[in-house]
Formats: sequence, C-alpha cells, structure tokens
Amino acid sequence: MGADLTTVVVNWNTVGLLDDCLASIVAATPDGMVNDIVLVDNASSDGSADHVAAQWPQVRVIRSATNEGFCRANNRAIRDSDSEFVLLVNTDARLQPGGIAALLQPFAADPQVAVVGPRLVYADRTFQRWTAGRIPTLTSMSAWLLGWDRLCGNTIRGVYLHRDDIAPVDVDWVSSAVMALRRSALDDIGLLDERIFVYMDDVDLCHRATRAGWRVRYAADTTAVHFMGASSRATAGGAAPQALRSLNRWFRRERGRTAYRALVGLEVAGFGLRALAHATRAATRDPEARAQALRRSRNHLVHLRHAMEPLDA
Repeated sequence: MGADLTTVVVNWNTVGLLDDCLASIVAATPDGMVNDIVLVDNASSDGSADHVAAQWPQVRVIRSATNEGFCRANNRAIRDSDSEFVLLVNTDARLQPGGIAALLQPFAADPQVAVVGPRLVYADRTFQRWTAGRIPTLTSMSAWLLGWDRLCGNTIRGVYLHRDDIAPVDVDWVSSAVMALRRSALDDIGLLDERIFVYMDDVDLCHRATRAGWRVRYAADTTAVHFMGASSRATAGGAAPQALRSLNRWFRRERGRTAYRALVGLEVAGFGLRALAHATRAATRDPEARAQALRRSRNHLVHLRHAMEPLDA
C-alpha cells in the first residue's frame, strides 16, 4: 500500500531533538493515514541515525556519507518516495495535534495550491515574523532593513510578515521549518535548489512556484513550534551569518550584480543604524537593559561585517 504522505526530517547532530520531533509527527498523523516518515541523516557524529533506527522502527533512515546540506538531503528522500504530498519538518520544529490535517486541507480546497506553511511560534508561544513573507526585492528589503515596515504598519510591507495574522492568506513564501508540498507542483517546477546548502531554499522554491502560476498558502489558523537554528548553532555560534550569506548569494543570482550591490548598501545602512540605536540605548542606568542593548548592538555590527564580505562565485 502506497503512502498518503511522506514526512521528511533532515538531521545533522541534533540527537537530543529527534524524539520529541518524531513523536509530534506521529501524534499529528490522522487516523487511517499512511505517513512514510523518513529521516535523512547528514553524516552526524552524535549517534543520531543509530538512535532513530533503534528507537523508531516505523521511521525510514537514509544515511548520507557526508553532510550534503538541507536541500540535497530533502531531495534524496523526496526522490525515494511517491506520495501525493510531502511534508518537510525541521528537527527543531514540533507539530501540534491536528497539524497535518490542517496543512493538507488547502490542497484539497484548491488544486493550484503548491505549498502550505503554518504559523510558527517560539517555545514560549510568541510569534515568529519569519514564518512567511514577501519575495526579497530592493523595496521589500529596504522596508525591513530600515524599519519602515514596523513604523508604517499596513502601508509598507517588508520581506517578513509585519503582523500576526490569524486568517489564512496567500503569500510569496513560507518557511521550510514546516512546509507541506504538492508533488505534482514539484514535478512541474523542480525540487529544492541543490546549489543552496541551507537557508533561502524556501524562498527560492516558493518563488519558482508562484512564477509558474501555483499558489503559496500561509495557514495562519494552525500553529507549529520552531526553536530555530539548532544544528547551525551547534558549531557555528549562530545561524545569522549563514542566513545572510545565503540571502545575498540568492539575491545576486536572481536580481543581478547591480541590484546586489545596492542591497549590500542597504544592509550596511540598516545594520549600522540598528547598532548605533542599541548602543545609544545602552546609556540607560538599568544594568540588565544596558547589557541587552550592547549585545544587540554587537550582533548588528557582526551582521554589518558579514554583509560586506565578498561572496564566492
């Protein structure tokens, strides 16, 4: 009997997250649904693959000889399956009861829906703006980098959601932390771009889908928890530098070198102004607030430095 759904979890040295992640997937699978759960292990050194093979016999484990990155690993599992729908779930994400049914409902409602993503929240249930948003252009990036999207409300929209909407809506992209896909759409537009190691995979895939006439749906009426960046932080000290490099590389490829140089200028201005603003706030007499402001100022200076780094070809 073929599977109704293939759920793909890509893992790299996050053994401590896997049990809760897989348990949430199993619990969210509707009664009677055949869910082919596949773990693709990117040559972890923490015993992840062996742990899942021993403790989760219902999960298929695919072992990569090297760390192939997010896109190649997901594509490996997608190619090794034939279900009508595919669900990507990060190891640092947790589905909620009823979450899978809610994510698949938009596909049944509209055959032109190619991608569906839920509302994402942190562990404390606060909303993540980077759940979904607009395709990066100089306009949307300047709105985000210079803060116009926050200052102007609905009148100017940045690259991320400007508010916590509660109604489902079409968007340009949704996060691949939890992302449901229609296989016939993948057959039409192709799989994840394997030139991308990690980050921007979701923006790129959704952009190709909407250009081809498909729809991307933000299912704001269902929620998943996303801790963010667990495997990246394990060795890199934070996901932001990798994310910024991936954004800039994608932007240069899609928009051209002239637009890319303009984007770097916006990044330098935006991160520089944010660093200055937080440094100014550090003059407060409250030690805790001062320390927090200084940390944020230093973080933005790090972003500024990475923005000016030359990209590889």
